[in-house]
Amino acid sequence: MRLLTRSTRTYVIYASIMMLIAVPLCYVLIHYLFIQDADEWLLHEKQLITEQIQQHQFDFSVAQSSTWQTNLVVKPVLRPEQVPPDKFYTIYARNPVNQEQTPYRVLSGIIASDNHYYQILIRMSLIDSEDLIQSIILTIGMLWALLLIGWIMLSRIQSGKLWQPFYQALQQLKVFQLNQQTALQLPEKLPIQEFGELNQTLNLLTKHIVTTYQHEKEFTENMAHEMQTPLSIIQSQIDCLLQDKYLNAAHAEQLQHIHEAIRRLSRISRSLLLLTRIEHRQFEEIADVEVQELVQKNISLIEPLIEARGLHLRYEVNAYPVVRMHPFLADVLIGNLLSNAVRHNVEGGAIGIWLESAQLRIQNTGIAQPLEDDLFNRYRTRSHPGQGSGLGLSIVREICRSSGMQIHYHFVDPWHVFEWHFQPVQVHNSIRLPLAEK
Repeated sequence: MRLLTRSTRTYVIYASIMMLIAVPLCYVLIHYLFIQDADEWLLHEKQLITEQIQQHQFDFSVAQSSTWQTNLVVKPVLRPEQVPPDKFYTIYARNPVNQEQTPYRVLSGIIASDNHYYQILIRMSLIDSEDLIQSIILTIGMLWALLLIGWIMLSRIQSGKLWQPFYQALQQLKVFQLNQQTALQLPEKLPIQEFGELNQTLNLLTKHIVTTYQHEKEFTENMAHEMQTPLSIIQSQIDCLLQDKYLNAAHAEQLQHIHEAIRRLSRISRSLLLLTRIEHRQFEEIADVEVQELVQKNISLIEPLIEARGLHLRYEVNAYPVVRMHPFLADVLIGNLLSNAVRHNVEGGAIGIWLESAQLRIQNTGIAQPLEDDLFNRYRTRSHPGQGSGLGLSIVREICRSSGMQIHYHFVDPWHVFEWHFQPVQVHNSIRLPLAEK
């Protein structure tokens, strides 16, 4: 929910509550003021009639009817023991014009003149309470609607200008890339102080991030490069020692173990460097990649290993998808999955490869139980020494993550199944590749 919508909703709720409170309050206040005015008018009329009676100028013939044909009734009464005070009350009488019950304000009192006493009843018509309430609600409702519409329009017009620096900063944050090695340069002197402070903080933060990223990148590249040189020297020296004719069998075996450890250390160094480059988004160039061609290429590369271990290969192509990603990363991903299927297989086992329009499924035999849930993690403890996935699957996961794809694993006895899911940009309508088995 947008900030403007949230604040507008809050003000609408507040205004609605205030309107519900204001309507009865306005009705009570207006009704009270109207009754007070009516009572003052009735007292004034009584005073005029009293003066006319005392001066013998009042025509009693027009005020003798008790049917309220007029709004005045004057009747002689016996002398009361005590003259009561004036009494005000409201009655409802049928209006002869519209035949509706109409409210009247009535003044009842006693007038004394020359030892004669008269009861006087004066009434005046009041506005119907329902009409009054409807008028109040309609007036306040129209005022509330006009104020709300005007406030929303003014808020949207004004917010477009007031929030422009915020949206500009947000847009630059969306396109900010670490591999560009350039911090944000947002304007810091703005009419609104809060946005100026926000831009200043973002400039400092991105500058610090870019600097840290650059130092980490340089450190990783330098470390990987500097490690390769001594490792190559050690490896070449070991090769020379292994060729020495005076080397006995026990020393040769020890040197062979050292040679394998050095080669593994070199592979780990290159893999860590590749992982770091992938995480830092250094492979930004993308192209259309034929998945089937890369699969066929990597199968050709590992064929000697397949034959050496006596593995049975089943390869079936049901579609020829094309994906958009970095070609090198696509090659590494497929190569790591195939190498994993060969390296962690059993002697005389099997490998199955199925290429569909939106997925590549590679399955292999191996240990008769599923792998750990953290098999894609970089630093995980392996419960089966010598059968761990190393960094290959970690690289696969990072490639999928950086390319917006997915990799899944599940175990269906006796198969360990890896599924690479992707969104092809197109699928070639080629002749289906015959089932390949080796």
